[in-house]
Amino acid sequence: MNKTILFFCLCFVFNKSSAQTNSLIYKKLHTSKLPGITGPVLTGNYPVFENRETRKGRMINLNIIVIPALHRDPALTPIFYFEGGPGVAATNSASFYADSSNKYCLYHDIVLVDIRGTGKSNPLNCPSLQIKHSLEEQFGDMYPAEAVKECYDSLSKKADLKQYTTTNVVKDLEEVRQWLGYGKINIYGLSYGTRVALVYMKMFPSSVESCILWSPIPTYGKMPLYHARFAQNSLEKIFTDCSNDSVCHNNFPNLAKEFNSLMQQSEKTGFRIFNPGSSQQLSFSWNTFQTKLRSLMYSPNGIRQIPYIIHQAYIGDLKPFISLYPQARDTSNFIAEGLYLCITCSEDVPFISNKEVDPLTKGTFMGTYRIDQQRSACAQWARGNIPNNFFDATVSKIPTLIFSGGFDPITPTSLAKEIASHLSNSVLIVIPQMSHTFDGLSHPECFDNICLDFINDPFHTRSIPGCIKEMKPENYRVKE
Repeated sequence: MNKTILFFCLCFVFNKSSAQTNSLIYKKLHTSKLPGITGPVLTGNYPVFENRETRKGRMINLNIIVIPALHRDPALTPIFYFEGGPGVAATNSASFYADSSNKYCLYHDIVLVDIRGTGKSNPLNCPSLQIKHSLEEQFGDMYPAEAVKECYDSLSKKADLKQYTTTNVVKDLEEVRQWLGYGKINIYGLSYGTRVALVYMKMFPSSVESCILWSPIPTYGKMPLYHARFAQNSLEKIFTDCSNDSVCHNNFPNLAKEFNSLMQQSEKTGFRIFNPGSSQQLSFSWNTFQTKLRSLMYSPNGIRQIPYIIHQAYIGDLKPFISLYPQARDTSNFIAEGLYLCITCSEDVPFISNKEVDPLTKGTFMGTYRIDQQRSACAQWARGNIPNNFFDATVSKIPTLIFSGGFDPITPTSLAKEIASHLSNSVLIVIPQMSHTFDGLSHPECFDNICLDFINDPFHTRSIPGCIKEMKPENYRVKE
């Protein structure tokens, strides 16, 4: 994610009619000096029942950081930022949001809450899944059965895994809003954070003043049912884009054919390499290759590497692909894999029917692999309860700005349009060269200006801003 762009955008989220001065946060939270942050911020914890229905038993102390507005009279409507994943902690971004040198955040409190299961809010991290000590371990399946079981058994000692659902997350956040003394809030959600935002708008509409959804995913997204089809669509767009780019086409004139040939051969034989720096031979499957390739599609920076990596693999040079992997990997401080499984094993995977799988995966480079992996993991995982109306679309008049990327392999524009169709005061902005995020695009200030225009006059029907055409990626990679 481009944090600078996100920060500018967040700081513009306000409504002059809803100015509020809130001194309660200084009574509920305490001033702290955090590593990597120049100035003081407000920190604290708010306890919620893990089981919100019985309101008995284990408590979760939700970790909260508030970066208070520099000018508090009046302080404008606060911004609650909801992170993606699911499993990424919102407070990971505190050092960025606390940069007081940015003039656009003079009047807004920014509220970061580690939702249950993330950060310091009883995190559901899985070392068995998230810490890979070698390349060989990284080349393995996404959800090895023994590692999933080890994770589940370990986490079950500290959490009732049925209680970690989006609905409970939203109820927690609403309690935090009330406890901190805020009236209406502005919501900003990215990826899974948009699901949280949409549920929040549905459950507590009177608490929300406006909302920004970046690469949105609804409650009925059935992750990962559509991953293969959406990623295939993005890959074909990359092939087309490369053929229309003179430099890319001249270097990789047969890209699609090379990819298909590589796929057909490696599905049978896999890949073999020598471990860099040793004489040890390692092997990995097509699923390892396609999973990493798909991860590159999340940003324009990654997309611009894909033709080169495909071509080099086709001619037998796997070094560019292997360079994408560190010798060891530890994501346990970034994302809580246990929460990801809690959410998807309750809200998504159980509702994928067999008859849906084949037409949505047939002819794709991913096939059924991702669905098979998550189904296998969820077979060992607890399943939380969700409300009967959970899958109903969020219907709202709350002013909402939606961003969608033309190359997004997981939340494409077709999905954003469907979400927008139920939000009568929504504005959908499609950035053609953006993917799930827009790291690597030029003229990021265009994004900021769109945010500002929307917030200043959210009910105004507007055409697509011309500056979007200036948001362009770097050149395709063609050599080492």
